[in-house]
Amino acid sequence: MSREQAILSQLDASAGRGVRPEKAQSALQEVPSLALELSSLEAELTRATEDAEETLRAAARHLVGSGGKRIRPTVTLLACGACGGILRHAVPFACAAELTHSATLLHDDVIDDGPTRRGQPASRVLWGNAVSVLSGDWLLTRALEIVAAEPARSAALPALLATMRRLVEGEVLQLSLRGSFEATEQDYFDVVRGKTASLFGWSAAAGAWAAGLRGEIPDALAEFGEGIGMAFQLVDDALDYAADPELLGKRLGQDFLEGKATLPLIRALQREPALRQRLAALLEGKLDGAAVAADVIEAVKRTGGVEAARAVAREHTASAMEALTRVPDGTHRRAMAEAARHLTERAF
Repeated sequence: MSREQAILSQLDASAGRGVRPEKAQSALQEVPSLALELSSLEAELTRATEDAEETLRAAARHLVGSGGKRIRPTVTLLACGACGGILRHAVPFACAAELTHSATLLHDDVIDDGPTRRGQPASRVLWGNAVSVLSGDWLLTRALEIVAAEPARSAALPALLATMRRLVEGEVLQLSLRGSFEATEQDYFDVVRGKTASLFGWSAAAGAWAAGLRGEIPDALAEFGEGIGMAFQLVDDALDYAADPELLGKRLGQDFLEGKATLPLIRALQREPALRQRLAALLEGKLDGAAVAADVIEAVKRTGGVEAARAVAREHTASAMEALTRVPDGTHRRAMAEAARHLTERAF
């Protein structure tokens, strides 16, 4: 199986668990030249790091080359096709989206002391925190350089700079709330809009810019992307309490064990405030982690936190689909809609 076929298979698999995968597979596989341009993307990602200092290149490629579903670049390519553009013209923007996403992962692993990423040791484990942070910084600058060299840079570059600012602000807000378990639902949504939805929005709009469009359609795609990004993160946060740990690739409850209050837990705390004291004691090392984790996961399920997160995810998906109706209909738009629905309804 080629790398591009593997990417489509990963998208199909993650999209389809529990939600009729044949439709997501059909929609993606029917898009002309998508697999070819995903292959071009992989080559572009390799070229993008060729001139990095040796250690930075090794740490960056360790993550960038380790797999991943390439969801954001795929959105960029499909959006370009939906706007009547040639998909290969969107490959540089797709590359910039993936490099930016990879940079945030390198930074996140340092902030969270993450030991693994995509089933292998995190870059910070192999090269240290300082190199991991600097590799992430380097990838961000490389993404900006790639976008600055494109004909559509007048629209794409300021928007990417604004997106990077939102990414940082979302991370800082999450960090400021970490460990207190006092975050409100508004706090949570502000974090997700910054950390996740903003880059999905840029990735979608970038496809339209690559196709030469400005104005309403890129705006509609940005709205679509942000809606899908919100839904995607909500489902991820629900899975942290309800998935099969082996399929999820991490133990359940990882978010609250790191001091993060996501929507499922926030809803549970509203109904059972006494959980807050147990969580605080857990982070202080006063209680057994395994026992408290089991109690909290059960409480989140009992109070409907998982279902609540999924319900809100569906609301954001519906809003995203409404925005997508402002984009010309066709094979590419239908593939975007089908894949987006499945990705935000996935279940492990």
